[in-house]
Parts: sequence; structure tokens; C-alpha cells
Amino acid sequence: MSHSFKRQLTELDLDYLAPGKPVPTSQRGMCSEFGQVEPLKGEWVPHPDPDYQGFSDPHKCPDFIADFDCRAAYIESQYAALRHQEFRKVFKPHACELHAWNASHFEECLAGRRIIIIGDSTMRQAFQSLACLLTDQILSGFFVDWENANSSQTAIPFEREYMVRGEPGVSVFKQNIGSFTLGNGAAVHIQSFGMFNMTLWDDVMAQFMPLTPRDIILVEFGAWYPRFNTFKGQEPWMNFLADMRDLFELRLRKYHAQVLWRAYGPTHFGGPTGSYTAMESHLPDLPGQTRCEVASHGEYYYDTEIIKYLRNECGPACAHIHVLPVYHLSLLAHDSHHGSFGRGVPEKRIDCRHFCANVIDTWNQVLYNKLCFGRKG
Repeated sequence: MSHSFKRQLTELDLDYLAPGKPVPTSQRGMCSEFGQVEPLKGEWVPHPDPDYQGFSDPHKCPDFIADFDCRAAYIESQYAALRHQEFRKVFKPHACELHAWNASHFEECLAGRRIIIIGDSTMRQAFQSLACLLTDQILSGFFVDWENANSSQTAIPFEREYMVRGEPGVSVFKQNIGSFTLGNGAAVHIQSFGMFNMTLWDDVMAQFMPLTPRDIILVEFGAWYPRFNTFKGQEPWMNFLADMRDLFELRLRKYHAQVLWRAYGPTHFGGPTGSYTAMESHLPDLPGQTRCEVASHGEYYYDTEIIKYLRNECGPACAHIHVLPVYHLSLLAHDSHHGSFGRGVPEKRIDCRHFCANVIDTWNQVLYNKLCFGRKG
């Protein structure tokens, strides 16, 4: 992965940013041929049923899942119209048709397998969404803050410290632990923490050893590594590049499991990259932001660095590592963040990072298409 900060856009960058080219409906097949680093470009369109409100039911989630959906109780009635507008939309890829979510088929597809989810709080949302989508298939499960986890839930105590690269005295924030099992022996696990630390990674993975080719590691980091930081300059971005090189070179490429790197979930705080958040710190007397904003390009560079490494550097040794292509569908959903539904507005800490369930559920629909219909190579 490149250690450059200021550079010209490469052909890969330009291709990733270019609008998709719609294929005529009559020529579209089903989405069953995802490549290793193939993006999934498309558009959100209204569902033909005016009463459609997504393919998950917020009232039918497991008891251990709470507070992840923009249809939750904290939403005020003033957002009802926006909620109906956003949750009526469905994502339509330009090149193919996504298989509709089918919980029973997904369970069948996962028979005897494990999905091990690791990463930051956006990965926590992916776990929560899967739990809601698979409610009828779940035998048992739990989801807790790491600090409240007991020794039967994790071998890693919350008090154990793991240091952040380049920041002496600053430890990685350990967020959540969760797990659920399905009736056919499949299991989904989550251990979320904001930033990568090799020792913490190894301690987490030790709980799942030995890995087999039937295991799936779903991983992503990035939210805690801003490329543009008013106070730290280039340091977080350089740490991201170094941490991810260590993760890929020293661990992921050597595993026998299937690895899915979840593409970046872009933010919509403002500006072309969606990452402009400094105004609150420098001009605190201004009115706070009340809606998340369109981002013309988004934070695409997290993905293109990973794609470049897989395509140009790692080669055949990384054939088992694929990108889960959810970046472009997320970039188009600026009003489907919790912040546009009021979270954080009174405190001027609007949340334009975490998406509502309609977007996260679609991430898992893409995961379903990738695991149960996609090719291996």
C-alpha cells in the first residue's frame, strides 16, 4: 500500500469514481459473478409498492439487539416522511440484479460455517443487521459492550490494554462482543474495536483457531483513521496504511479462511469527500448541522489502497481475499444516516457515519449474494 499523501489521481481512482454504465434490463443477469475487487455501482429507486419499508422488521429483532435502526423509538414524528422516503428505496445495480434476501437460503448456505466479524462500530451494525434478518433462524445469542462481557463471552478482559500505533499511552478502544448460532450449526461472531493492533488481533483470532476454508472473516477498519485531520495532519492516514499492510501481509494473506474486506462506509458530513467535520471545533457558535449532506466523491481512497494492494502487490497469495462491494451504494444514501433522523443534532454531534438499517441490510444482501451465489475465484 502506498505511503503517499498528496498525489495525482491514478487510473484506478478515476475508474472507481466514474459513474456506472447501466446495462439494459433485458441484458441483465443475476448478480452471481462478483470478482475479487469488482465494484457494485447502481442507484436507489423507489420500490413499486408505496408501502414498502425495507426487508427487515424493527419489531422482530432478537432481544439482545437494540438501538441500531432509524425506525427505532428515539425517532421523532417529524422524521416520518423522510423515513418513509428512505426505507421505500431499494438498491438496483447497473450491471445485474441482486438476489432478494432469503433468510432460509442464507442459513442453508452457511450450514456448519462461521462468519467472524472484526472491525469498528460500522461492523457492529453489520452484525446487528444480520441478527435481525435471521431472527427466525437463531437458536441463541448475545451482544454486549466489551466492558460488560464475562469470561465465557471473551478471553480478553476489557482492562487489558493494546496500544495505538504512534500514540504512546493511547490504547485501542474495545467496543462490543457478540455471537449467535443458527439451527444448522452456523455461527456469526463479532468482536469490534476501533483501530488495529496486531497483539489484540492475534488474541481475538486465537479464540477461533484453527481456521478452515469454510470460515469467513468479514473485516474492515478505517473510521478511526481520518485522512484529513486538523490536529494530527497526515499521521492517522499514514497509520492506516502501515496498520493495513501489517494486517494483510502478516495475517490475512496467510489464513486458510475466506476473507471479505468490507468496502468503506462513506461519511456525509459535508464537502466532496463527506469528511468535513472541523467547523464545530473552530466555529462553535454556528448553528449545528441538522441533515447529512451529499458527498460527490466520498472517502474512496480507503478502498483503492486495498484494491491496489490485492491487484498489484499480493497477487495469487491473496486469491482468497475479496472486497465486499458496498461503497457505491452507501455513497448514494446520504439521507440514510442516523444524523439525518436527529441523532446528535441537539448536541451538535450529528451522526453522519452510521447508516440506517435500510443501507446496512443491503450490505448484508450483497453479502448473501457474494457468499451464496458468487464465484470462488
